[in-house]
This record gives sequence, C-alpha cells and structure tokens, in this order.
Amino acid sequence: MKKHIFSAMLLAAGLSMLLFGVLAALLLEVSVRELLILGVLFVFCVTVGSLIVREIAGRLSARVFLPLRTAEEALHKIAAGEVYAVDWSKTEEEYISLFRAIEWLEGRMHSLAAERDKVNLILDCMDEGVVLLDEKTELLASNRAARKLFHMPEDAENVEITAYIRSRRLNDAIHELQTKKESVVLDMEHPRRQGRSLRFFLSPVTRQRYKGQQVGMSILISDVTELKRAEGIRSEFTANVSHELKTPLTSIKGFTDMLASGMVVSPEDQKRFLTMISVEVDRLIDLINDILKLSELESVAIAQCEEQSDALGAAREVAAFLAPVAEKANVSLNVSGEHVSAAIPFDRLKELLLNLMENGIKYNEPGGSVSASLEQEEGMVKITVSDTGIGIPEESKSRVFERFYRVEKGRARKNGGTGLGLAIVKHIVVLYGGRMALESELGKGSTFTVFLPAAG
Repeated sequence: MKKHIFSAMLLAAGLSMLLFGVLAALLLEVSVRELLILGVLFVFCVTVGSLIVREIAGRLSARVFLPLRTAEEALHKIAAGEVYAVDWSKTEEEYISLFRAIEWLEGRMHSLAAERDKVNLILDCMDEGVVLLDEKTELLASNRAARKLFHMPEDAENVEITAYIRSRRLNDAIHELQTKKESVVLDMEHPRRQGRSLRFFLSPVTRQRYKGQQVGMSILISDVTELKRAEGIRSEFTANVSHELKTPLTSIKGFTDMLASGMVVSPEDQKRFLTMISVEVDRLIDLINDILKLSELESVAIAQCEEQSDALGAAREVAAFLAPVAEKANVSLNVSGEHVSAAIPFDRLKELLLNLMENGIKYNEPGGSVSASLEQEEGMVKITVSDTGIGIPEESKSRVFERFYRVEKGRARKNGGTGLGLAIVKHIVVLYGGRMALESELGKGSTFTVFLPAAG
C-alpha cells in the first residue's frame, strides 16, 4: 500500500515538472535543440530526484511502520497468552508511551488469567458442587463436583438446569427464590443415586455478569448422606439411652414407693426389694460407665501409640477376674498363646478382652467353654476369642457392633448386659489402628478375631 502511495507521488511530481517545462519553453520561445537538451536534463533530474525521494520515503516508512508492526505483533502474542518482552533500546522516543501501555496491558491480562486459574482450581477442588444460572435458569458455569454429581458434560452451557436435575422440588425452590429474592435451602434425595441425600443452597445474585451474561443465582450442592446418617445414629442413640435408663429407674421407683408406703412389712420381703434395687442401681452404673467409655473413645484421636502391652498377660488377668462368673455359669475359661506385645495401653487391651470373654460366658450354655489365644502374625498381634455358645444369626452379624443391639434382649438383660460391649470393642480396635472379623454359626458358637499393631 505504501509503495503505491509513494509511486503515485513521484508520478505526480514528474508530470508537474514536465508540464512546467513545456509551458516554460513556449513562453520563453526556445529552439527545438535547446528544448531537447532541456528535456534530457529534465529527465535526468527527475530520475535522480525520484531515486532520492524513494530512498527517503522508504526510510521514513520503515521508521513509521516498523514500531507499529512491532506493536501489532506484541498485541497478537498477548492475546494468545504468550509473554512478550519489549526491547526498549530499539524503541523510538515518541513510541515509548505506546509500548508502556502495551506492557501494562500484558501485565494486567496475565494477572487476570492467574486469578481466573486460581478461582477455577479452588472451585474444582471443592467437594461441594457449584452452579451458576442466568436469569432464565439456564446453566452458565459449573465446577467439577457438580458435573460429577449430575453427569454434566464440561461444555454444558445455555441449557436449562432441569435437563440434568429433574426435580419438582428444585423447580419450586428456584421459583420461590425468583419470587422472593431470598436464599432458599432445600434437602432432597439424589434424583439418580438412591440412598444419597443432597442439600441445595440457592442464593440470588445481582449486578454480576459472567461472559457477558447476567447471573441470576448460584447453587451450592452438598452431599449430606453421612451427616444424615450420623444424625440418625445420634437420634437412635438418644432414644436407646433414654429407654435403657428408664427401665431400671422405673423399677427402682416402684420398689422404693412400695417400701415407703409400708406395704412391705416382712423383713425378708424388704431385704428382697432392697436387693432388687441394688441390682438395678448396678445396672445403671454399668450403663453410665459404658456410655462414658464410648464417649471417651470417640473423643480421642491417636496417630501412633507409644505404649505397649503384653497381650498374654492381659488375657490371663481378665480370665482370673472372670473366673467366678464363669464358674457360676458352668463355663470353662482357657487362655493360650505366646507373649506378644501390642501397641495399645494395657487398660484398653484389658477392656477389649473383658468385653469379648464376658460376652462368651453370658451367651453360652452350661458345660460350654470360652477360649482366648494370642500370637503374632505379619507384624500384627492376633487375638482370637472363641466360645461354644448360642451363636449369632446371619442377619445380625453386621449389627452386633452397634450400640444397644442385642441378639437376645431378654437374656442380655437377665445377665446384666448393657448392649454396649461390642461397640466398645470396635471403637478400641479402630482407635489403635486394628481390624477385626466375626465368624459365627447359630447354635454352635462364635469366634471374634482381632488384629492390633505389634509394638515396635
């Protein structure tokens, strides 16, 4: 383009000079010979002048257009996200402000890109789903968790949210937010995954735009399945504790009212009532102690236990303590194995063995037996407690470690059980990094196997 401009300028200058020469010859009345000489000189001057003007114009155009071409290249690189460094030493003074503006623009764009990448990384690392909707409830943006929850494609945009989350309750919540312009919290079951509970936090968004479109609302989606499950367990635990406390307290209240009213006059009957009150009080004490133990185990967090205990010594102490109970129930107790050290405090190990061996006695038959064996296996202390008792039905195996769950409720209460023994065992095993297994056959007995980390 610039070459055509300069050529036109030169042609115009030449024609002007030619016309000027012809007019001058006519006016001055020069001869033909002189006119020819003048024409030759004119052509020579025009040619030399053209070359000089062309050279000057070329240099001026390079000086003018080169910085502009450099600026154009810089802007293209910045738009592509590349880093462009300006060579200030080769920049003309009148263009320094232009390149400074380009450099500022480059820094600003890189700063915005870094902020965008940081926000996207935070959103994609969240466990909660985040969704932005426009004023027509069409999808503007979503993070990875939301796309995973509802199987959305990564490029899902400008689509009604109900295309992925089909729920009348969600539609009602969106309508309520649009009507009242207030936040809405919605709990609902996952529309595609049975047994999963979701909580939606819908919030209105005003005066904010995303990619040029007006944002209408944001939705934060949390998977609250475990929270709901914990709430259910807590509610069930409260109900069970209330029931377990109410039963002995009702008995104690009845016995004391009868004694206070004077209805029981016989010394033998009074002694029998007092004994029954004492039994119920002992049940309450045992229950409260077990609840406190569970609470203590749940509140403690142990990364690595520095204590160690002789498992065989703990089993023998527990057997000696339970010997009178076993003798009364006509059940034999046997402890065997080797001296192995477990990474667990001695009192906690005794508590674990006491619950397992005592259960073996309570749920046994006269003439039965309870055996505890200890050995080391692949860096773990293996504790096996077996009994020849009534056994556990198949449908109850997964629930015997729950709080207050009893296979035979009447028998458990008769033997003074609180229903928390195996729950305490499970908490101790988990707390100290162990694992356990149960094998049982109805009418033939049960075998509990516990693995605890060996000391050292």
